Amino acid sequence: MKKVLALTLAALMLISTLTMFGCGKATGLDAIKKAGKLTIYTEAGFAPYEFVYNNEIVGVDIEIMKAVADKIGVKLEVQDTNFDAIIGGVQTGKVNAGAAGITITDERKESVDFSVPYTQTEQYVIVSADNTTITYAEDLAGKEIGVQNGTTSDLLVEELIANGKMAGAKLTPYNTPALAASSIGKIDAVVTDKLTAEIIFNNNSGLKVFPLINKDGTPVAEIEKYGICVAKGNEELLAVINEVVQELVDSGKISQWEQEYSAKATEVGA
Repeated sequence: MKKVLALTLAALMLISTLTMFGCGKATGLDAIKKAGKLTIYTEAGFAPYEFVYNNEIVGVDIEIMKAVADKIGVKLEVQDTNFDAIIGGVQTGKVNAGAAGITITDERKESVDFSVPYTQTEQYVIVSADNTTITYAEDLAGKEIGVQNGTTSDLLVEELIANGKMAGAKLTPYNTPALAASSIGKIDAVVTDKLTAEIIFNNNSGLKVFPLINKDGTPVAEIEKYGICVAKGNEELLAVINEVVQELVDSGKISQWEQEYSAKATEVGA
């Protein structure tokens, strides 16, 4: 009898878990509407997509998710966290979605579902303005390279060190690309996404930036595409996000926000 009861309780717990996080949950939007808010994780050190402006987290991703919240009819709650904690937080249901300039990758798709892409980027290098020794990816061999922890820049540099293109390089993770760039002098270079690198350059006269390319002129990495992530199987929320994102892309709002928030980030030195 106790065994049957234990099995019954285990089954009920499993059903409850599947209801909260499982495939195609029917109560996804209902739960958000009942709570009256859409909660997201971001990392507020990645301008122009998310950064602090007038003591508020703003940026392209925040505008996108405000539009999603408006579509659902709730308010948006933004929670700042480390980038490498976002996927796990979404996966376990701590928040409804992650919006932080997150590159869509096959590996990440194993943990979360992604929206349609809303922008794309490539990898850039930041070095001291007087640096004359680093031009190509191969020149980073043996150097100390700063990256934002848990990002595709982090993973890419780690892979390039392992495969020998940047043999002997030391990878140093930071919480934000701007923090990494502020350490140039102690470290040799920073690898990060294009717009972020350009904003950091605009805010620091002692730096220069350029694409991360091989000596033959080819890009080291493929063009990356950003998406909003949700828990796997949360089809209702994903459908709303996809609808909103596509409308914003088609209307040109994403490009407009990228320009506007790049200017604001430069204004405040984000």
